[in-house]
Amino acid sequence: MDPKLHNYTVFDLETTGKKIIQIGALKVRDDQTVAKFSTYVNPMEKINEYVSHLTGISNYQTDAAPVIDDVMPDFLDFIGDDTLIGHNILSFDCNILADNGYPVANPKLDTLLMAKYYKKRGLFADPIPNVRLSTLKDYYGIKINSHIAISDCITNNIVYQNLRDGNLARATETIDFTPKQVDSRLAGQRFVITGQFRQATRYELTSLIEYHGGKVTGSVSGMTDYLLKGELDHVTSKCKKAAEKGTAVIGYEDLLTLLQK
Repeated sequence: MDPKLHNYTVFDLETTGKKIIQIGALKVRDDQTVAKFSTYVNPMEKINEYVSHLTGISNYQTDAAPVIDDVMPDFLDFIGDDTLIGHNILSFDCNILADNGYPVANPKLDTLLMAKYYKKRGLFADPIPNVRLSTLKDYYGIKINSHIAISDCITNNIVYQNLRDGNLARATETIDFTPKQVDSRLAGQRFVITGQFRQATRYELTSLIEYHGGKVTGSVSGMTDYLLKGELDHVTSKCKKAAEKGTAVIGYEDLLTLLQK
């Protein structure tokens, strides 16, 4: 197979480890994205807290999503007979699809193996500790959230095109896909998010806050203004920390009220 492809489909899965909870894909023609595929998938089992925290995907999103048997006909139609490109797809994603009853016969190209080839031979122009997708994302100056299937496809597409073209130096400029601030209603206010929400994913909530000038951090401190707590969870360790610090605990509707001020 020709490794210098310009027409292909990049895809990525988010999973519970065995069950698929999100599929993302980009159809590329002449190196340009011409179509996107993105959907949650109902795994017919509960998502544990670790997976939910890692991906930002809650049981609310997947409970309302189609099951894999309803998703796959559309996905298979989307990829057609394209070569599939992904990071670790030969050892993980394609095996997960097969384990869920959908082996794919398309030609496949794994960017993990490409990156390993270059690293083993010392061909990267600058030091790189490993060839995880998150590491390559930083190496090539890509700013976008990870562990969201469609976002990882965007990252993987840029990584592939750089590896394909032999661009092995660390990027000197940033490719920024992060949300841009549209106003300053929440300027100077710090938020921490905990739990699961019916109305949105953590990524969507973070984007909403940052759109309006606020900042989202990972842990409650004396500088935290608000702990945004999902209604689908009981008291968390962050809630206890907020009580100790005197941090206001708010819900989704309270956040919307803040944005109306």
